[in-house]
Amino acid sequence: MNWKAAGFAIAVGGASIGATSTIGAQGCQRCAPEDTVAHLHVAPALGLRFGTPQKASAAVGLLVGVDWQQGHRDHSRNGTIFVEPGLSAGRASIAYVDHGYGSFGSGFGIAATALRTWEDPWGAKQNTTYVGGEIIVWPIVFVGPRVGLFRSVTGDVGSKKWFFSIDFGIGL
Repeated sequence: MNWKAAGFAIAVGGASIGATSTIGAQGCQRCAPEDTVAHLHVAPALGLRFGTPQKASAAVGLLVGVDWQQGHRDHSRNGTIFVEPGLSAGRASIAYVDHGYGSFGSGFGIAATALRTWEDPWGAKQNTTYVGGEIIVWPIVFVGPRVGLFRSVTGDVGSKKWFFSIDFGIGL
């Protein structure tokens, strides 16, 4: 028996078994068990937006929701409440936010909003209060548009009782 050949065969075999177990241990993410249990989280809700009627605004609020995994993807559903003072208008909103379509921060939100205009707003009457609904879309990294439809509840707006808003930003 050739001990050198046998030793070489054992070394090569051992190395290949070690490499296989290492590769298997690093494995794919799909091989790891999913965490389908919903976990509660509370986080700040923040955003910067530019558009009608506020021109520029910053949102701050509180987000409460749950996270889980399904189909090897992260999911999250949240409720949030936030205020958004701006240069020409301010908002207060309660929203449902669903994000987690991959790892790029994609998602959407649906909000019920009260909006008050002041100093020279874009596309709306000054010193008027509106109520309405908004849709926020984040195609990637929580950046995207928000569109809303509002009806005036105060102020002398004449025949212009409805107002359509659109803006763009990051976050809420």
